[in-house]
Amino acid sequence: MAVPVTVLGVHVTHPRDEDGYLTYLKQYGDPHSDGPVLVLPPAADLLAEGDAACDWMREQPYALWRTDSQYHFPAVYERYEQHVANRSPSWGNDPPEMGSVTAGAWAYLCPADWELRQPRRRPFAPNPD
Repeated sequence: MAVPVTVLGVHVTHPRDEDGYLTYLKQYGDPHSDGPVLVLPPAADLLAEGDAACDWMREQPYALWRTDSQYHFPAVYERYEQHVANRSPSWGNDPPEMGSVTAGAWAYLCPADWELRQPRRRPFAPNPD
């Protein structure tokens, strides 16, 4: 009973934030520039691509107490990058880049799903100060 309640609690405390996602992409979508992306693709396209990254994330196992390197962000992102390797976003090669879209999606569109898949030595313990 504790696990379902905890999972529900994580979802309640980590809500979806579409505006935050789009703001993140505007500010950090072009890793080759220190400035914001001047013109973003249509929000519907960005949200669709972000939702695809979240759908993939939901298929991944929970990390909980596991701390193996395969559960850390670089390895998870590399697996996702391999998953989408033969597909380009609808806006082509213009910013935002897929790395920014994916990181932003996991942080803003499905933060609870990402939180549940991060490795922790003590599951559900608060982050250290």
